[in-house]
Amino acid sequence: MSSDDDQPIVMDIYAGFTIRDELAVAVDCTDYDEPWYNCSTAAIINIEDAGRMAEYHKVSYYELPQFISECMVEWREIVNPTFRQVKDCFKEITECLLNEGCRFRIERTYGKNGYICC
Repeated sequence: MSSDDDQPIVMDIYAGFTIRDELAVAVDCTDYDEPWYNCSTAAIINIEDAGRMAEYHKVSYYELPQFISECMVEWREIVNPTFRQVKDCFKEITECLLNEGCRFRIERTYGKNGYICC
């Protein structure tokens, strides 16, 4: 999911894996005019819990990013979502992960003066 990419500031949600093969869902904020405000917030999911979730839903561990995307299909139907809608989608994903019994940690990169995306 991405906010209106014709604007000077864009928020995107990504699902994928860290270098340690941990499942990660992240919100990235990119400011094309003032890049020093770029930041990200990521939920890094415990490997064992993500593995159990994959088994429960009968998908491979490496299919989890696609599985998450498919579960959030209604969010992708929003045309030019606002920052609030992108943040709400991220919140729904993290709430679903908690409901699935997944533990995760939040990791952030900060923009200028400690600016955070969510």
